[in-house]
Amino acid sequence: MRSLTRTAFLALVIGFAACGKAAGTSSHSAPDHDVLTRQEIMASTSSTGDLFQAIQSLRPNFLLPHPSAHSTMSAAALPLAVYISGVRQSGGVEALKSINVGKVEAVRYLDPTAAQNLFGFRATGGALVITLDDPTKNPDGD
Repeated sequence: MRSLTRTAFLALVIGFAACGKAAGTSSHSAPDHDVLTRQEIMASTSSTGDLFQAIQSLRPNFLLPHPSAHSTMSAAALPLAVYISGVRQSGGVEALKSINVGKVEAVRYLDPTAAQNLFGFRATGGALVITLDDPTKNPDGD
C-alpha cells in the first residue's frame, strides 16, 4: 500500500510539474529537452513504430549511460530505469521496444541524481518516466 501511495504521489508531482511548466511557457519558448512529447513523436514517426526507435531518433542522449556521482561502479553498470505509469519495467530500455508510440503522451528523462532522489538506489543510472495515453480521456465514440 505504501508503494502504491508513493507511486500515486510521484505521478501527481510529475503531472503538476509538467502542467505548471506548460502553463508558464509561451509558444515561442525553447523546448524542454528532457521531455519528448506526443506531438514530437507523431510528427517524426508513424504511429506503428516502437518507442525505442522514436527516442533513438529524437533524443538519443536519453539512451546513453550516465555515470552517477554517488556510485563507484562504471557507467556501463548503471542501467537506465524505465517507469511506465509509475511501475518500473523489467528489462530496462528493451521494454521500450514493446510500446507503440501511438499510446505515448510523454517521455521524461531524469538524470541520475533526480532519478535516485525519486526512485532510490535502483535508478542510479537515470530514468525514463513514460506517460501513456488515457483512453477514457478522449473516447472515440465506441
